Amino acid sequence: MLNKIVRMPVTMMIIFVWIVIWVLVASNKTVLSALGGKGLTQIGNQYYRFFTAGLTHENFIHLLFNVCFMFWIGYLYENRVGSIKFLLVALVCAVVCQVIFLAIYRNVTSSIGGSAYNFALCGFGLTMQFLVPDFPKIELGTWSGNWIIISLIAGNVPIMSFMNVSTIVFHLVAFVLGVGAAFVIPK
Repeated sequence: MLNKIVRMPVTMMIIFVWIVIWVLVASNKTVLSALGGKGLTQIGNQYYRFFTAGLTHENFIHLLFNVCFMFWIGYLYENRVGSIKFLLVALVCAVVCQVIFLAIYRNVTSSIGGSAYNFALCGFGLTMQFLVPDFPKIELGTWSGNWIIISLIAGNVPIMSFMNVSTIVFHLVAFVLGVGAAFVIPK
């Protein structure tokens, strides 16, 4: 397993950035309000929020859930896709997801979380399984398969105070963008 972790630098970098920003947020709540996404009627000229919103998390459980989800997605896909493509899919889909979501929910005052990365990469990976015969499959009974399937389901059940229908919309937008990326990115 350690050999495989060494071959997932983008996954580990994303996780590291999420943790660093969460520590900053935990030590100073104004960081969250400065980095979180805002609806298009609220955002003004602060377009950096389309990028930074995906790096923030509401609380430790939210962070832990997304870190575990990202780890197993990266474990399964990053080496096969290549780190650069993996990063491009994750980053572009996460930013575009924020733009679309914040256009739909124009008056929202806070949009946070790395799940756009996770759901986009899941949509990408699941689609690639059908487009490329030797692409890694999500298999129940494996650590990666179990975590990914559980995360796809649990991430859409409003179990935390900040989750509601908008969470499902957000995850769906990210997933669909990932599916689309699978058709655009060269195999």
